[in-house]
Amino acid sequence: MWKRKIPLLFISMVICLVLILSGCTPKIYPLSTSVTPSGGGTVSPSGGSFQGKVTLVATPSQYYQFSGWAGAASGNTNPLTVTMNSDEQIVAQFTKIQYSVQVTSNIPNGGTISPSSGTYDAGTNITLNATPANGYRFLNWGTDATGSSSSLNLLINGNKNITANFIPQYTLSVFADPNAGTVSRTGGIYDAGTTINLSATPVFPYAFSSWSGTDNNNVNPTIVTMNANKQITANYIKLIASKPINISQNVNGAGNTSVVVIALDQFEWVQGEVWGPYFRAVIQDPNGGIVKDLGAIQDVNFSFQASIAGNYTIDLLDTNALSAASYSVTYSIYHP
Repeated sequence: MWKRKIPLLFISMVICLVLILSGCTPKIYPLSTSVTPSGGGTVSPSGGSFQGKVTLVATPSQYYQFSGWAGAASGNTNPLTVTMNSDEQIVAQFTKIQYSVQVTSNIPNGGTISPSSGTYDAGTNITLNATPANGYRFLNWGTDATGSSSSLNLLINGNKNITANFIPQYTLSVFADPNAGTVSRTGGIYDAGTTINLSATPVFPYAFSSWSGTDNNNVNPTIVTMNANKQITANYIKLIASKPINISQNVNGAGNTSVVVIALDQFEWVQGEVWGPYFRAVIQDPNGGIVKDLGAIQDVNFSFQASIAGNYTIDLLDTNALSAASYSVTYSIYHP
């Protein structure tokens, strides 16, 4: 009787087959995932049945950040590799991102901002209100915000530095001394740095003398720069009339022009009258500019204020082409 030897390879194969049938193959286990808070983000894959290892990826929603794993997992490694050797329930945790809002005024004591600096959840909308202090005006928002409305709606989508810009305001008061003329502005409230043009117009027989409180008190018109509260006075002076001066002359030949010369110093007034048979009268300054055009006249009263010193002329033209005519001019010069 003989014995058959069993090959070693065959024995090994049988042993492996037994092991496989006894459970050596990795099992399949279910995996479920969830997120907190709801809407804070997502997990991929969201669940299913797996054998071996599976990789989970947590993706935060807008304004959220991933903060860690809970349930059958821990830590904040993302992506996360999970070995599936049992049923698993894993939670992805998210938290709201927070940003800081810093609010300041461009001028100390220029005004207040409400609410003040603080920390807010991302995606929040807040309203900032700027209130100017007495003597100031809210101008606009700056740095990380724009707009000129004192109420600002702000979306918190990052750290913010907000500046409320205020500007000082000053009061302009205007007077006349004596009350013998007008000024182009009576006063008002103006932003710091504003330039105001002022012009004084005297009423005859007064003349402008000087300003008090302007950038240049000796010129008219003048300028006022609003860098403080200003009280401005237009100073007028009463003029004194000279003795009347009379000039009588004949016009010989049609269209002839006679000239009366009046020598004036600056800022003086002339008041007088012209008469004769239908003349056209024009008053000219030393540069030939027309001060007054009296038109076709037979007699007229006139007055004017000299703006520059020199010789002023009255040109009389015989408009009716008379062969001969006469005229008479009587005038007085008013001076301080």
